[in-house]
Amino acid sequence: MAPAAILDQTDATTGTLFYVHPPADGSKPFVNVNASAESGARDTNLKVNPVNVKINNIRTATNPIGLDVTGFDLRTVPSEFSQNHENFLSESKIEQEYYPEIRDALLKATGAKEIFIFDHTIRRRTPGTLDDDPSKRQPVARVHVDQTTSAAFNRVKRHLGDRADELVKNRFQLINVWRPIQHTASDHPLAVGAFKSLNRNKDLLPTTLVYPDPLPNGETYSVAHSPSHEWYYVKDMTIDEIMFIKCFDTEGLKEDSGIALLTPHTAFEDPNTPADSPARQSIEVRCLVFY
Repeated sequence: MAPAAILDQTDATTGTLFYVHPPADGSKPFVNVNASAESGARDTNLKVNPVNVKINNIRTATNPIGLDVTGFDLRTVPSEFSQNHENFLSESKIEQEYYPEIRDALLKATGAKEIFIFDHTIRRRTPGTLDDDPSKRQPVARVHVDQTTSAAFNRVKRHLGDRADELVKNRFQLINVWRPIQHTASDHPLAVGAFKSLNRNKDLLPTTLVYPDPLPNGETYSVAHSPSHEWYYVKDMTIDEIMFIKCFDTEGLKEDSGIALLTPHTAFEDPNTPADSPARQSIEVRCLVFY
Protein backbone atom coordinates (compact mmCIF):
# COMPACT_ATOMS: atom_id res chain seq x y z
CA MET A 1 0.00 0.00 0.00
CA ALA A 2 1.47 3.30 -1.09
CA PRO A 3 1.26 6.49 0.95
CA ALA A 4 -1.73 8.63 0.02
CA ALA A 5 -0.98 10.84 -2.96
CA ILE A 6 -0.88 14.60 -2.37
CA LEU A 7 -3.66 15.95 -4.57
CA ASP A 8 -4.19 19.34 -2.96
CA GLN A 9 -1.99 21.88 -1.20
CA THR A 10 -4.68 23.48 0.95
CA ASP A 11 -3.43 23.25 4.52
CA ALA A 12 -6.67 23.51 6.50
CA THR A 13 -10.32 24.44 6.57
CA THR A 14 -12.73 25.41 9.31
CA GLY A 15 -15.97 23.77 10.31
CA THR A 16 -18.57 23.62 13.04
CA LEU A 17 -18.22 20.42 15.05
CA PHE A 18 -21.02 19.32 17.33
CA TYR A 19 -19.69 18.46 20.76
CA VAL A 20 -21.89 18.01 23.85
CA HIS A 21 -22.28 19.44 27.34
CA PRO A 22 -22.59 16.70 29.99
CA PRO A 23 -25.90 16.45 31.89
CA ALA A 24 -26.12 19.22 34.48
CA ASP A 25 -27.52 16.85 37.10
CA GLY A 26 -24.53 14.51 36.89
CA SER A 27 -26.54 11.62 35.48
CA LYS A 28 -25.05 9.27 32.91
CA PRO A 29 -25.53 10.49 29.34
CA PHE A 30 -27.90 8.56 27.08
CA VAL A 31 -29.09 8.79 23.48
CA ASN A 32 -32.00 6.89 21.97
CA VAL A 33 -30.98 5.16 18.77
CA ASN A 34 -34.38 5.76 17.15
CA ALA A 35 -36.13 9.08 16.78
CA SER A 36 -39.26 9.81 18.78
CA ALA A 37 -42.49 9.47 16.81
CA GLU A 38 -43.76 12.65 18.49
CA SER A 39 -40.78 14.98 18.10
CA GLY A 40 -38.88 13.41 15.21
CA ALA A 41 -35.69 13.76 17.31
CA ARG A 42 -33.72 11.28 19.40
CA ASP A 43 -34.33 11.57 23.12
CA THR A 44 -31.17 12.41 25.07
CA ASN A 45 -30.04 14.19 28.22
CA LEU A 46 -27.05 15.76 26.44
CA LYS A 47 -26.99 19.33 25.18
CA VAL A 48 -25.34 20.04 21.85
CA ASN A 49 -22.33 22.35 21.92
CA PRO A 50 -21.44 23.57 18.40
CA VAL A 51 -17.87 24.85 18.13
CA ASN A 52 -16.10 26.30 15.10
CA VAL A 53 -12.64 24.75 14.82
CA LYS A 54 -9.63 24.57 12.53
CA ILE A 55 -9.41 21.22 10.69
CA ASN A 56 -6.00 20.38 9.21
CA ASN A 57 -5.64 18.72 5.83
CA ILE A 58 -3.85 15.40 6.32
CA ARG A 59 -2.41 15.68 2.81
CA THR A 60 -0.24 18.63 3.80
CA ALA A 61 0.10 18.06 7.57
CA THR A 62 3.65 18.03 8.91
CA ASN A 63 2.83 16.41 12.27
CA PRO A 64 3.24 12.63 12.26
CA ILE A 65 0.07 10.59 12.01
CA GLY A 66 -0.61 6.87 12.35
CA LEU A 67 -2.75 4.39 14.22
CA ASP A 68 -0.39 4.31 17.20
CA VAL A 69 0.41 8.03 17.11
CA THR A 70 -2.88 9.82 16.44
CA GLY A 71 -5.32 6.90 16.28
CA PHE A 72 -6.02 7.25 12.55
CA ASP A 73 -4.20 6.73 9.27
CA LEU A 74 -4.75 7.35 5.57
CA ARG A 75 -3.75 4.80 2.94
CA THR A 76 -4.08 4.50 -0.80
CA VAL A 77 -5.63 1.07 -1.37
CA PRO A 78 -7.23 0.70 -4.81
CA SER A 79 -10.23 -1.60 -4.69
CA GLU A 80 -11.38 -3.65 -7.64
CA PHE A 81 -14.76 -4.08 -5.93
CA SER A 82 -15.20 -0.31 -5.46
CA GLN A 83 -14.67 0.53 -9.12
CA ASN A 84 -18.30 -0.43 -9.72
CA HIS A 85 -20.34 1.45 -7.10
CA GLU A 86 -23.38 -0.73 -7.84
CA ASN A 87 -21.57 -3.56 -6.05
CA PHE A 88 -22.41 -1.75 -2.82
CA LEU A 89 -26.11 -2.36 -3.43
CA SER A 90 -25.64 -6.04 -2.58
CA GLU A 91 -25.07 -6.94 1.08
CA SER A 92 -23.94 -10.44 0.17
CA LYS A 93 -21.40 -9.17 -2.39
CA ILE A 94 -20.00 -6.70 0.14
CA GLU A 95 -19.45 -9.48 2.68
CA GLN A 96 -18.10 -11.98 0.16
CA GLU A 97 -15.93 -9.71 -1.99
CA TYR A 98 -15.27 -6.38 -0.21
CA TYR A 99 -14.61 -7.76 3.27
CA PRO A 100 -11.59 -9.79 2.06
CA GLU A 101 -10.08 -6.62 0.54
CA ILE A 102 -10.46 -4.79 3.85
CA ARG A 103 -9.14 -7.72 5.85
CA ASP A 104 -6.05 -7.90 3.66
CA ALA A 105 -5.44 -4.14 3.90
CA LEU A 106 -5.64 -4.20 7.69
CA LEU A 107 -3.39 -7.23 8.03
CA LYS A 108 -0.74 -5.53 5.89
CA ALA A 109 -1.05 -2.21 7.71
CA THR A 110 -0.97 -3.56 11.26
CA GLY A 111 0.89 -6.86 11.18
CA ALA A 112 -1.98 -8.40 13.13
CA LYS A 113 -2.57 -12.16 13.23
CA GLU A 114 -6.32 -12.16 12.74
CA ILE A 115 -9.09 -9.81 11.61
CA PHE A 116 -12.75 -10.41 12.41
CA ILE A 117 -15.18 -8.14 10.54
CA PHE A 118 -18.46 -7.89 12.42
CA ASP A 119 -20.48 -5.39 10.37
CA HIS A 120 -20.53 -2.41 8.02
CA THR A 121 -22.61 0.68 7.36
CA ILE A 122 -23.21 2.47 4.07
CA ARG A 123 -24.10 6.15 4.24
CA ARG A 124 -25.65 8.10 1.38
CA ARG A 125 -26.34 11.68 2.38
CA THR A 126 -29.88 12.87 1.73
CA PRO A 127 -30.68 16.29 3.23
CA GLY A 128 -33.50 16.17 5.77
CA THR A 129 -33.29 12.42 6.31
CA LEU A 130 -32.67 10.79 9.71
CA ASP A 131 -30.66 7.56 9.82
CA ASP A 132 -33.22 5.33 11.57
CA ASP A 133 -33.72 3.26 8.42
CA PRO A 134 -30.60 1.11 7.81
CA SER A 135 -31.02 1.67 4.06
CA LYS A 136 -30.84 5.46 4.53
CA ARG A 137 -28.01 5.93 7.01
CA GLN A 138 -26.73 9.50 7.04
CA PRO A 139 -23.31 10.94 7.95
CA VAL A 140 -23.10 11.34 11.73
CA ALA A 141 -22.62 15.04 12.47
CA ARG A 142 -21.60 14.79 16.11
CA VAL A 143 -18.24 14.15 17.72
CA HIS A 144 -18.17 10.59 19.02
CA VAL A 145 -16.26 7.33 19.41
CA ASP A 146 -18.10 4.17 18.40
CA GLN A 147 -17.14 1.97 21.36
CA THR A 148 -16.16 2.44 24.99
CA THR A 149 -13.66 0.07 26.59
CA SER A 150 -16.39 -2.18 28.04
CA ALA A 151 -18.27 -2.15 24.72
CA ALA A 152 -15.13 -3.24 22.87
CA PHE A 153 -14.62 -6.23 25.19
CA ASN A 154 -18.31 -7.06 24.85
CA ARG A 155 -17.91 -7.09 21.07
CA VAL A 156 -15.27 -9.81 21.33
CA LYS A 157 -17.50 -11.89 23.60
CA ARG A 158 -20.52 -11.36 21.37
CA HIS A 159 -18.84 -12.36 18.12
CA LEU A 160 -16.06 -14.77 19.11
CA GLY A 161 -17.87 -16.73 21.81
CA ASP A 162 -15.74 -19.51 23.29
CA ARG A 163 -12.54 -17.98 21.87
CA ALA A 164 -13.05 -14.59 23.50
CA ASP A 165 -11.27 -15.22 26.81
CA GLU A 166 -8.15 -16.43 25.03
CA LEU A 167 -8.14 -13.67 22.39
CA VAL A 168 -8.32 -10.81 24.91
CA LYS A 169 -5.22 -12.06 26.74
CA ASN A 170 -3.20 -10.39 23.98
CA ARG A 171 -3.43 -6.98 22.37
CA PHE A 172 -6.57 -6.33 20.38
CA GLN A 173 -8.06 -3.32 18.64
CA LEU A 174 -11.33 -2.20 17.13
CA ILE A 175 -10.74 -0.33 13.87
CA ASN A 176 -13.21 1.13 11.39
CA VAL A 177 -12.16 1.25 7.75
CA TRP A 178 -13.81 4.17 5.94
CA ARG A 179 -13.96 4.68 2.16
CA PRO A 180 -15.87 7.02 -0.18
CA ILE A 181 -18.21 5.32 -2.66
CA GLN A 182 -18.81 6.23 -6.32
CA HIS A 183 -17.12 9.64 -6.23
CA THR A 184 -14.71 11.83 -4.27
CA ALA A 185 -15.94 12.72 -0.77
CA SER A 186 -15.83 16.51 -0.94
CA ASP A 187 -19.31 16.88 0.52
CA HIS A 188 -19.56 16.43 4.32
CA PRO A 189 -16.07 14.96 4.76
CA LEU A 190 -14.92 13.04 7.82
CA ALA A 191 -12.99 14.83 10.58
CA VAL A 192 -10.77 12.82 12.95
CA GLY A 193 -9.28 14.00 16.23
CA ALA A 194 -5.72 13.27 17.36
CA PHE A 195 -5.81 11.20 20.55
CA LYS A 196 -2.77 12.95 22.00
CA SER A 197 -4.76 16.19 22.11
CA LEU A 198 -7.49 14.67 24.32
CA ASN A 199 -7.83 14.52 28.07
CA ARG A 200 -9.36 11.06 28.31
CA ASN A 201 -10.64 11.63 31.85
CA LYS A 202 -12.41 14.92 31.11
CA ASP A 203 -13.31 14.90 27.41
CA LEU A 204 -14.74 11.40 26.94
CA LEU A 205 -18.29 10.87 28.22
CA PRO A 206 -19.53 7.24 28.29
CA THR A 207 -23.00 7.38 26.76
CA THR A 208 -25.68 4.69 26.79
CA LEU A 209 -27.16 3.94 23.37
CA VAL A 210 -30.75 2.99 24.07
CA TYR A 211 -32.07 0.38 21.63
CA PRO A 212 -35.70 -0.76 21.44
CA ASP A 213 -36.56 -4.02 23.17
CA PRO A 214 -35.44 -6.76 22.96
CA LEU A 215 -32.06 -5.44 21.76
CA PRO A 216 -29.45 -4.80 24.46
CA ASN A 217 -28.22 -1.26 24.96
CA GLY A 218 -24.81 -0.23 23.69
CA GLU A 219 -22.27 2.30 24.88
CA THR A 220 -20.26 4.92 23.01
CA TYR A 221 -18.25 7.99 23.94
CA SER A 222 -19.71 11.43 23.44
CA VAL A 223 -17.07 14.17 23.55
CA ALA A 224 -16.88 17.44 25.46
CA HIS A 225 -15.02 20.31 23.80
CA SER A 226 -11.50 21.39 24.68
CA PRO A 227 -9.49 24.06 22.83
CA SER A 228 -6.52 21.68 22.85
CA HIS A 229 -8.15 19.26 20.42
CA GLU A 230 -6.38 18.82 17.06
CA TRP A 231 -8.59 17.96 14.10
CA TYR A 232 -7.73 16.57 10.67
CA TYR A 233 -9.54 15.65 7.45
CA VAL A 234 -8.68 14.55 3.92
CA LYS A 235 -9.57 17.12 1.33
CA ASP A 236 -11.33 15.47 -1.63
CA MET A 237 -10.78 11.92 -0.43
CA THR A 238 -11.02 9.50 -3.37
CA ILE A 239 -12.52 6.03 -3.76
CA ASP A 240 -8.97 4.63 -3.94
CA GLU A 241 -8.23 5.84 -0.41
CA ILE A 242 -9.22 4.43 2.96
CA MET A 243 -9.11 5.88 6.45
CA PHE A 244 -8.31 3.66 9.42
CA ILE A 245 -10.19 4.97 12.48
CA LYS A 246 -9.18 3.37 15.76
CA CYS A 247 -12.05 2.98 18.23
CA PHE A 248 -10.17 0.96 20.85
CA ASP A 249 -6.74 -0.52 21.60
CA THR A 250 -5.76 -2.45 24.72
CA GLU A 251 -2.25 -0.99 24.50
CA GLY A 252 -3.74 2.48 24.64
CA LEU A 253 -5.25 1.72 28.05
CA LYS A 254 -1.73 1.91 29.48
CA GLU A 255 -1.27 5.61 30.14
CA ASP A 256 2.53 5.36 29.85
CA SER A 257 2.48 3.40 26.59
CA GLY A 258 2.33 6.40 24.26
CA ILE A 259 -0.11 4.41 22.11
CA ALA A 260 -3.31 6.11 20.93
CA LEU A 261 -6.37 4.55 22.55
CA LEU A 262 -9.04 5.84 20.17
CA THR A 263 -10.08 8.50 17.66
CA PRO A 264 -13.01 10.90 18.03
CA HIS A 265 -14.59 11.53 14.65
CA THR A 266 -17.51 13.26 12.97
CA ALA A 267 -18.86 14.35 9.63
CA PHE A 268 -18.77 18.11 9.11
CA GLU A 269 -19.84 20.68 6.57
CA ASP A 270 -16.79 22.15 4.85
CA PRO A 271 -17.53 25.75 3.81
CA ASN A 272 -15.04 25.34 0.95
CA THR A 273 -16.92 22.46 -0.68
CA PRO A 274 -18.18 23.51 -4.14
CA ALA A 275 -21.97 23.86 -4.25
CA ASP A 276 -22.25 21.38 -7.12
CA SER A 277 -20.37 18.58 -5.33
CA PRO A 278 -22.34 15.32 -5.30
CA ALA A 279 -23.75 14.23 -1.94
CA ARG A 280 -21.33 12.13 0.06
CA GLN A 281 -21.55 8.34 -0.10
CA SER A 282 -19.31 6.13 2.01
CA ILE A 283 -18.88 2.73 3.62
CA GLU A 284 -17.35 1.96 7.00
CA VAL A 285 -16.35 -1.58 7.87
CA ARG A 286 -15.92 -2.43 11.57
CA CYS A 287 -13.15 -4.82 12.47
CA LEU A 288 -11.77 -6.56 15.54
CA VAL A 289 -8.00 -6.83 15.19
CA PHE A 290 -6.09 -9.47 17.14
CA TYR A 291 -2.35 -9.86 17.74
